[in-house]
Amino acid sequence: MKLKSYPAIVLSVEPVSEIDLKVDFLTPAGKVLAVAKGGRKSKRRFLNLFSELNILRVNLRKSSRTIFPIIDSADLIYQVKSPWFERQKFEFFSYLAELLSYLGKGLLEEGIFSFWVSFIKMADNNPLSERLIFLLEAKVLKHLGYAPLMDECVKCGNRPKRVFYFSVERGGILCLHCRDDRSIPLSLAEVECLRNYHLLKDPKGVFGLPHPSSKLLRLVRQFLIYYLGLDLKPSCQGI
Repeated sequence: MKLKSYPAIVLSVEPVSEIDLKVDFLTPAGKVLAVAKGGRKSKRRFLNLFSELNILRVNLRKSSRTIFPIIDSADLIYQVKSPWFERQKFEFFSYLAELLSYLGKGLLEEGIFSFWVSFIKMADNNPLSERLIFLLEAKVLKHLGYAPLMDECVKCGNRPKRVFYFSVERGGILCLHCRDDRSIPLSLAEVECLRNYHLLKDPKGVFGLPHPSSKLLRLVRQFLIYYLGLDLKPSCQGI
């Protein structure tokens, strides 16, 4: 039987019977749900493969008994390890997996899957920082098409040059004349900071970007929650 082979990021895994597992993957083709037959008991075929955010090469075949494909085999490409030893990293990677699960509705645009593969490796091998958290949230919004509009006023279309206001509800920046009581003033440096995080193509470049202000960190988190309807787990709220 013909197999389909994908590079894949493990998003989640759950038991579906006494011996089988259902695994949720992010692939370049989108999100894929597949069944690992005997995955709960097989130590030889699947040992430690399906830990959250591991990067694999999975080979899938169709099944006449289930709507989900069967995992014929899987090879480990990269194993995430830092969450085993650091509680904050564990919570961060859990949050990362939750956000990546939003990306899998349909074929991913070119470069998106490879960006997150690189991001996982980089985050696994570097200390957790506000830069990493900000990049995660900003790029998820960008890749979902929900990034705030930062080049022109969302209400009148004019391009502010020195005075900026940010509105979560309106989806981006407002000019001086269109601001409302709920909009938050931003400096030019803060606006350019967010633009640069959105444009970043290689996650490792984050260490050369300016540190986001506490105001930007708060606004992007609010934006994410507002547009994704995200209900953060208690363990993720302190990240």
